[in-house]
Amino acid sequence: MNPFNYISIARGDGFYDRAEETERLVKTLSGGNNIVLLAPRRYGKTSLVFKVMEELEKQGVDCVYFDMMPVYSLESFVELFTSALYRKQTAKEKFLSIVSKLKNIRPKLTFDPAGNADFSIDFNEPRVSVSTVADVLDLPEKMSQDGRKIVVVFDEFQEIRRFGKFGLESLMRSKIQLHHAANYLFLGSKTHLMQDMFMAKNRPFYNSAMVMQLSVLPEADTCRFLQNRFAASDIRIDETMCRHLISRADNIPYYIQLIAAEVWQYMTPDLHDVTKDIVDECFARVIELKHDYYFELFDRFSPAQKRLLQSIARSGENIFSSEYIANNRLVGASSIQKSLAVLIESGLVERSDSTYFIGDPFFRRFLLQ
Repeated sequence: MNPFNYISIARGDGFYDRAEETERLVKTLSGGNNIVLLAPRRYGKTSLVFKVMEELEKQGVDCVYFDMMPVYSLESFVELFTSALYRKQTAKEKFLSIVSKLKNIRPKLTFDPAGNADFSIDFNEPRVSVSTVADVLDLPEKMSQDGRKIVVVFDEFQEIRRFGKFGLESLMRSKIQLHHAANYLFLGSKTHLMQDMFMAKNRPFYNSAMVMQLSVLPEADTCRFLQNRFAASDIRIDETMCRHLISRADNIPYYIQLIAAEVWQYMTPDLHDVTKDIVDECFARVIELKHDYYFELFDRFSPAQKRLLQSIARSGENIFSSEYIANNRLVGASSIQKSLAVLIESGLVERSDSTYFIGDPFFRRFLLQ
């Protein structure tokens, strides 16, 4: 079985390093403070968060993970959030009792032929009101009144902006700031939006949580991980080749695992020494496999956006300078700004300080080719 996993959340010995980040997150949350975790896509945020939840639960802290991505309405938020809270309860009767006291929703249990319970809710109003959402947002605090702390993890939290017309962001902030037994961890895949939500003075969540930036993993630790994993299959990879593989992946955990998985598959069972040519061949194979997907992805953009994408693939520094515009035959700063907004929103382009870059190293190579 391939020892490199890039599909699911890294657990057990598949999760390595991040000891310092894990400790900081655990101490912050168990100490009664809220925190925002920022990092570009594929840096392993979710795997780290599940490790943190595991450590917190060892300390007797109840942890609830809630993904905002499937939420498409206030009704779906109420349904999915209450279901997520229910699944984590050991005292389910108490939770049902608390929910049944809310004015506009009624808990409902159904049972399958095996006797397994399925939780859902009925609404007592034709359209979910803001007051109902407010009641549901208070549930974590009410659930933790028996002395047990609770931590709620909001993943893809930037998606709350979909509900701007309902004032959900302001409502959630007003509720969370009054909670003492419940604490919150916020993360999302669109770093620029998360930064704006928590660091812009005109936003409700400004200064409401400590902000933590997740950096790349130390190369030495990644090399040890790669060498140990390959060695289990009698495959040798020296430090130089480890660093070459890491470089091809831009030191992004997801892509490191992806290239390593491709190398392992290429070599098993007859080859035993990883070479530069093998790493490069496997890198090229991934691009070839994704070629049609990348072509369709690229083709959906306008000519100005395509040109900017290819320019950033070469270099993303000083992109508004007259020299950059001339060298890359771009139209002008205002056109770049409009195209850039679309590319960042798509998730293809990331920003670090004033530098922009393509988050996917395979897609960047596709653009350069």
